[in-house]
Amino acid sequence: MTISRVSRLCTAVLLTAWAITPARAQEVIDLPAEDRSLTAGFEEVYRIGSIAGEEWELFTDIAGLAFDARGFLYILDRSESDVRVVVVDDAGGLATAFGRAGEGPTEFLRLEHIAVWPDGRTIAIDRGHGAYKIFGPDGTFGRAVRIADLPGSGGGFAATVRPAREGKKLFLTRQSFANVSQGQMDIDMGDRTIYQVVLEGDSAAGKRFAEGWSPTRRAQSSAQVDDPTRVFDAVGDALSFFEPPLAFDVLPGGGVAYSDSSGYAIRIRESAGSPTLVLRRPLRPEPVTDRIRDRVRQAAMESFEAQLASTAEAELGPDAPPEARAMFESMLDGMKGFVEGARFMPEVPIVRDVRTTWEGTIWVLRRGSDPVGEALALSDTGESEPGPIDVLSPEGRYIGTFAPEETTLPRAFGPGGLVAFVETDEYDVATIVVKRLPDGVR
Repeated sequence: MTISRVSRLCTAVLLTAWAITPARAQEVIDLPAEDRSLTAGFEEVYRIGSIAGEEWELFTDIAGLAFDARGFLYILDRSESDVRVVVVDDAGGLATAFGRAGEGPTEFLRLEHIAVWPDGRTIAIDRGHGAYKIFGPDGTFGRAVRIADLPGSGGGFAATVRPAREGKKLFLTRQSFANVSQGQMDIDMGDRTIYQVVLEGDSAAGKRFAEGWSPTRRAQSSAQVDDPTRVFDAVGDALSFFEPPLAFDVLPGGGVAYSDSSGYAIRIRESAGSPTLVLRRPLRPEPVTDRIRDRVRQAAMESFEAQLASTAEAELGPDAPPEARAMFESMLDGMKGFVEGARFMPEVPIVRDVRTTWEGTIWVLRRGSDPVGEALALSDTGESEPGPIDVLSPEGRYIGTFAPEETTLPRAFGPGGLVAFVETDEYDVATIVVKRLPDGVR
């Protein structure tokens, strides 16, 4: 569980008074240790989003980007009070926009992810409605598929969602979640599994496709939280630093490429239960020392306190009664013990993210230079320094590495080498820049 999720949960309470999986057959390809430099120089196709632009391209919070086979770009844009999906054609012009916040069947109650199949159908994962909502290429509502494995029935909320390139399916991982109701807090720590979801009937449940390595931890916990300071009794040892992310993306043909450990090992699985191909580089992860632990605890405490204080101030206001302020101070004391008792993995993970192009080339984002920044980024409480990006061929050949100053990891990959980035100016105005990759890295 990340600090930010606990922070939001603690504020909600205030306002309302990780066994290793069995080994499978695998083939290993050892890649070179030395980096081979790549130069970006990607061709810019178009850019959208500016204060001087049209009204439709004033974006608030770009929560998702995805391409279809036409090269159209789908943008999930959220604000505090509304949500929409904007569709841009291959020249950067507005094609359509659809969706809004609301409780109706075609509206979004809590839209957290979108996925787009090649044919242009959009799958909106609406946590509030407990449904996968499917929209046509023109933005018209088609149907809703009930999420059959919501919390309480052995499932969890989606953390990362990727659409199968052949359509009909999604791949996803699940995040931890917590629920507070009538003074009781229930926590599910999620799992380390990549699920495949087939959206063909009236309801859909995820089936296990690949199992990631998992640290030993409590799967679930529950505690009474009538006293808000007891929220940390329920959370317990949920906070963990340097836990390797389960990062994955889909491959042509229905498989996935993923990373699940602190070392450099990119695993490729073509189908559920099939042998795994491992692409490995002899890069050694940095050990987590006592000094690193102390720095992380301090930085995490500062981040946690700032998030909680900011949210509470916004909700309670400057004229909060003394009782509410005293409760807040008690929660800060509990939070300190929570951070001090956090678990630390012994190494700083090398791989931060894994993405794939439509042609099956694998882009591997490695960690930045500062371990503290990595800890905060992995626990969703801050940003880390940019890291180098390795490019691997679908056959497992090392192509080269982009240095951090050459490029960041694209937010979305599309057909014909299209990629999308998000840039912000000094006023936090977001601009989406679409570029085209050269043949050698797409």
